[in-house]
Amino acid sequence: MTQSKKDDWQPPRQPDCACREHLDDVRALVIPNADWDEDPTFEQLLETGSLGVRPIEAKERYMAYFDADQNETRLGPLHWGMWAADEIYGCYADDAELPVDKAIAAQPGVTLVEWYDREEFLIGAPELCESGLLAAIARAFEDPRVRA
Repeated sequence: MTQSKKDDWQPPRQPDCACREHLDDVRALVIPNADWDEDPTFEQLLETGSLGVRPIEAKERYMAYFDADQNETRLGPLHWGMWAADEIYGCYADDAELPVDKAIAAQPGVTLVEWYDREEFLIGAPELCESGLLAAIARAFEDPRVRA
């Protein structure tokens, strides 16, 4: 990852964000999860510690890709990192009709999602606060097309 020349982005805070919803609006949302005996609420998923978001440092705001001819393509800006580990896997499937990264990218305020590895996603969402981004993720997980 390379650093942008000027990057003074800071995570917005309520009420200075552009979020349509916040975490309190989706805590009780039931998210189908094939790995649980009973489908959990979004709050229960968060309580496992296997799902969360964090602001990305300025030096990680852009990713560089090189093609076979060594031409560089920059991806970004990215603002948030999201991790989704063991207890979350049953909420989405890698081979689903709608990949979970696309479902997150379709949420209001999200401009870009890079599915970095099985457990990590990088998200461009400059005007969403942490609570609003979590609400967007909950809505993406709610979509039945993200499961096989």
